[in-house]
Amino acid sequence: MSNFFKNLKQLFSVSSPSSTENLLKIKIKCKKCSEEININIRKSSDFSRVYEEDNAPAGAAFFLRKEVLGNKCNNLIYFSAYFDENFNMISKEIEGGEFL
Repeated sequence: MSNFFKNLKQLFSVSSPSSTENLLKIKIKCKKCSEEININIRKSSDFSRVYEEDNAPAGAAFFLRKEVLGNKCNNLIYFSAYFDENFNMISKEIEGGEFL
């Protein structure tokens, strides 16, 4: 009977891309305490689509905004960036930190 349920589960489950294919990794550094922070961004859920009426750079397809808090201090780092259709970064801004 367990084979029946296993087959049923495979029939109704959605195959997802491997976790590394779905992740974009960015490394930043806190300006206050110099902590290096790794940010894992999910391509499937963390991005917002850019539309024509948005004030975005040429070629931008996706927008990302993150607020990052490290472990060493209470400095909140604000990060925003625009990406093209292939998730290549077009422009970026950071407040309270710097890109590595």
